[in-house]
Amino acid sequence: MIKKFLLFALLMFPVLSFAQESQKIAYVKYQDVILSMPEYRLMIDSLQKSEQELQNEINIISDEYTKKLSEFVEQQESMSESIKIRRREELNGIQERAQNFQIQAQQLQEELQRSLFTPIQNKFQKAVEDVGAENNFLYVFDSQVMLFISPTATDATPLVKKKLGIQ
Repeated sequence: MIKKFLLFALLMFPVLSFAQESQKIAYVKYQDVILSMPEYRLMIDSLQKSEQELQNEINIISDEYTKKLSEFVEQQESMSESIKIRRREELNGIQERAQNFQIQAQQLQEELQRSLFTPIQNKFQKAVEDVGAENNFLYVFDSQVMLFISPTATDATPLVKKKLGIQ
């Protein structure tokens, strides 16, 4: 009976050590990979271009308000009370339009960022999944949320970058 147990233990030892070897844990430096992706740079360029276009429009509205306000200040003494009221309402309308446009511009920028960043995240996630499967990683963590990374953990960042074609 003892011989069978020893034989069984000797046969199981390589199997158990192989099972432990195949269950590796890895981490990836999310920001390092994302910031290196060409798609991320294109997204930043698109967001900056959009922001500049929206800022130009805000400047046009602001210039219109400034012009109308200075005209009002210059001419108010010669205006009748009904014209003053109409001009003040016009100025208030321009201010309100400017505020609404700023809110809309911010929403547009946020929507654009989401629509441009989602494919980048999806591509990153797919690369991490592929690297994890190819290398038999049990888990792949983001290094930014880790409080401790064991020296035996694998840094999968270079593998993910290679999968994405980033150097």
